[in-house]
Amino acid sequence: MAQSPDPGRSVPHTFDRGRAEYFHGRHKPLANFRRTCEAARRVEGGTTFLVQGAPGAGKTALLNECVELAARDGWLVAKDVTHMAFSDAIQMRTQMRNLHHFRVEDGAVVPAPGGATRDTPVNSPFEVLQQGGTPLLLVIDEAQNLRTLSDRPFTDDAKASAIETIGKIHNGSLGRPVVLLAGGLSNTVSVFENLGVSRFDGECYNVLGALEPDAERAVIRDWVQFHAEVLADSSEWIDAIMKETHGWPQHTIAYVRPAMRRIAHDGGILTPQGLAHVLEQGRQGREDYYKARTHTFDNSELTTLVSALPAVGGGDRATKESIMKSLAATYPRQEAERLFNHAVRKGVLSKEWKHYSVPIPSMHAWLEREYGEPRLDRAQQINGERLNGAHAKGPDLER
Repeated sequence: MAQSPDPGRSVPHTFDRGRAEYFHGRHKPLANFRRTCEAARRVEGGTTFLVQGAPGAGKTALLNECVELAARDGWLVAKDVTHMAFSDAIQMRTQMRNLHHFRVEDGAVVPAPGGATRDTPVNSPFEVLQQGGTPLLLVIDEAQNLRTLSDRPFTDDAKASAIETIGKIHNGSLGRPVVLLAGGLSNTVSVFENLGVSRFDGECYNVLGALEPDAERAVIRDWVQFHAEVLADSSEWIDAIMKETHGWPQHTIAYVRPAMRRIAHDGGILTPQGLAHVLEQGRQGREDYYKARTHTFDNSELTTLVSALPAVGGGDRATKESIMKSLAATYPRQEAERLFNHAVRKGVLSKEWKHYSVPIPSMHAWLEREYGEPRLDRAQQINGERLNGAHAKGPDLER
């Protein structure tokens, strides 16, 4: 029987979110996180470590790997910290009661009893965090939800408390090593900016894109070779799946799930008919994911949004100003702003430097196919504009 490449894992994976049973790649952010924790421990300080990226890029899986690294090094871990805990001492106290110590048992990191803070009177969330001296890792996934605090007026007490607490964490002024590990969509950095975190250390700001080909190949190989216990050469299946997933972990799951079922159905034999079935099922799973990401939009909103973006493969990138100008041609300015912000918050649009795009190319292609109006290709469009210009200038143009 084939052996798992990591028999020490003890926390079960999920298909959609959470720990990746077969995790490969992401070497740079993991190394950055390790150095961040080492520095925080050395100076008895702390900071914020941000992981952001498009939906399905594997942020939650990376956060879980970071948790395991910290746990193995003796850090206390508060997982799934709620966004309101940063503004409310009682909620932060509740989070700290759920702290975990960890121990290594047969190569696996498993929770151990202990870790709760003292029940001494406190008036603010940061005072809760100041209790104790053991290094502490706070983990908040879907950190873009902190926007419910960051969007409030500066005079709001909850926002003021969150700014104070996050500021003390980020500036390492709690008297113990405390690192806030945050994962969120591509605009999450702006949420932290509204909460007083004006800049991140270079190694503490990590943007996830697609997996490198070697890492993606290793993930698919492990599912086929170790999970399905296939002993035959699986290169043809791996190559075919990689041509459709383009390094996006969410897409990989959409294909390996039907692959596992088909391999079991065929008794462990990799057949051409089986591969064709897997590719068909994977494409359907990929589209189901796109539908789930866009189900809160009206069809007319998606049509207008697609028309505001450059065509797939055109090489152009859109600024917020250009997208808003296009949206405002259909909607009042306030409604256009709402649609734009909703697209960003749902991960349909993602910001890279100063430009916006649909972060997953195949999702952009799907949106154009389902909601895009027929448009001329770039050459036809340019020639049409030239022709219209000639007609406008009249018959003397050619003289």
